[in-house]
Amino acid sequence: MIRLIPQPQKIIGKNGFCTDESKKEYIKNAEMKEESYSVLIKADGIKITAKDERGFFYADKTLEQMKGIYSPLPCAEIYDEPAFSHRAFMLDSARHMIDVDEIKKMVDIASELKMNKFHWHLSDDQGFRIELKSYPQLTKLGSVRKCDNFGSMCRSDKEYSGYYTRAEIKEVIDYCSERFIEVIPEIDMPGHTSAILHVFPEISCRKLPVEVKTRQGIYKDNLCIGNEKTEEFLHNLIDEICEIFPSEMFHIGGDESPDDYRKNCPLCQQKIKENNLENSAELQCLFAEKISEYLKSKGKKAIVWNDILKGGMVNEDITVQRWLDPKKNGFKAANSGNKVIISDFKPYYFDYPYGMYPLKNVYKHNPVGAKELTEKGRENIIGIETPLWTEFVDSAERIEYLCLPRWFAFSENAWTNVDKKSYKNFKKTLEKLAEIYKKKGYNFAEKNEWDMPIFKRLYDTLNFFKKFLAK
Repeated sequence: MIRLIPQPQKIIGKNGFCTDESKKEYIKNAEMKEESYSVLIKADGIKITAKDERGFFYADKTLEQMKGIYSPLPCAEIYDEPAFSHRAFMLDSARHMIDVDEIKKMVDIASELKMNKFHWHLSDDQGFRIELKSYPQLTKLGSVRKCDNFGSMCRSDKEYSGYYTRAEIKEVIDYCSERFIEVIPEIDMPGHTSAILHVFPEISCRKLPVEVKTRQGIYKDNLCIGNEKTEEFLHNLIDEICEIFPSEMFHIGGDESPDDYRKNCPLCQQKIKENNLENSAELQCLFAEKISEYLKSKGKKAIVWNDILKGGMVNEDITVQRWLDPKKNGFKAANSGNKVIISDFKPYYFDYPYGMYPLKNVYKHNPVGAKELTEKGRENIIGIETPLWTEFVDSAERIEYLCLPRWFAFSENAWTNVDKKSYKNFKKTLEKLAEIYKKKGYNFAEKNEWDMPIFKRLYDTLNFFKKFLAK
C-alpha cells in the first residue's frame, strides 16, 4: 500500500517502477475541480493532469514526498482533491515575532502539506507589528513594550520591540504566493487593542492612557465603537493594510472584548439608543457588520472570531471562525448561512503541550461531526485552521517543535476525507517523514512525545500550567 501525508483520495498501485522520473508531461483539463489533480506514474515517465498551475503544484508535492519515502518510484495511478477549500495555519507575531526566514521555513512545510492559507496575527495588546505610512507613531510606539512577563516560560526585564517592514511583508506574501498560499492579515478589533490605544487613547471609551501589555490577559480598555473618530481611524488603517495585502480575506478579530467601559460610555450608549439595540453585545455585532461593509467596498471579505455572535447572528457576508464556542453559535451561524472556519481550541491550538493535545487526538478529531450541524451547515464549513499563539513561545525552535508533527495530522483532516483515514497507517508513514524533515533541519518532536502515557500527559500539562501561572 502506498501511504502519504496527507493521503490522496485515490491511489491504485501498479506493477513495476518508474525508470525515468525526469520525464513529466503536464496536461491542462478545464473540466477538473479546483485544486484537484491526477498523476499516472508509468515505467517510462509521469503524466500529470490538472485544471491549472495550482493542481500541478500539488501533484509535484505528492511526487516529491513519494520519492522521499519510496525508492525507486512505484508505478501508480493517483486522483486527488481537497476535502476543504480553506486549509490554514495561523502564527501570532504580536506577542513574539519570528523572522522572515523562519516564516518561510514554516511556509515551505505548510505548502508540502497542501495548506493554502496563512493567517497572520499582527496586532494585539502586546504589540503592533506592521510598518505604516499613515500612522508612523503606531508603528514606532505601538511595537514596543517594557518587558516580557508571560509566566516563567517567557520572562525578560528587557524591552521588547519590533515590526515587519512593508518590504518584509511583501517578501512573505510573494513567497507564499509562489506556493499558492494566501496571506490573511488580522487586526483584532475592538478588543485586544492596547497597542493601538497606547498611541491613540482618545478612541477608547475612557480616553485614558493605556500601556502596551507585557503579559497575557483580557483587558477592559477597547476601541470605543460608539465614536465616529474610531471608525475614521479604522477606515484609514484598513485602507493602508489593503494596499499591503492583496488577499481576498481580512480578519477583524472580535474576540474577548469586555463591555465594562461601554456600559458607562456616553457615545456607546447613544449609538445603542440610535440603533434600537438591546445592549453593547448587539452594538459589537453592528460594529463588525459596518467594518465588513467597508471591507466589501474594497473588494474584501471579513472574518471574525465566533465571540462576536454573543450579540446575535451577523450578516452572511461575514465568515465566522469558531474557536471556543460553548453555546455552539458557530454551528448556528453555519446552519443559518454564514461560511465558517473550524479552529477548535481542543485540539487545534498547538501552542499547548503534547500532554494536552496528543497527536492521536488531533488526527482523530472530526471538525464537521457535531450533531448540531445540519446538512446545510456542513456545506457552509469551508475549512479548518490551526492557530499558534506566542505568549509562551519565543523561538523558532519552539514553534517547530509544537507544530511538528501535529501539522501532519491536521493536514490530513484538512485535505483527506474523514472516512479514508487510518491512524495506524498514518503513524507508520509519519515515522519515515519525521526522519526526512529532521535532516532538513526542522525541530521535530520525538516519537515518544507524540502520544504520551496518561501519567506523562498529566505531568506535561501540569508542568505547563505551573510555568503559565508563575509570577
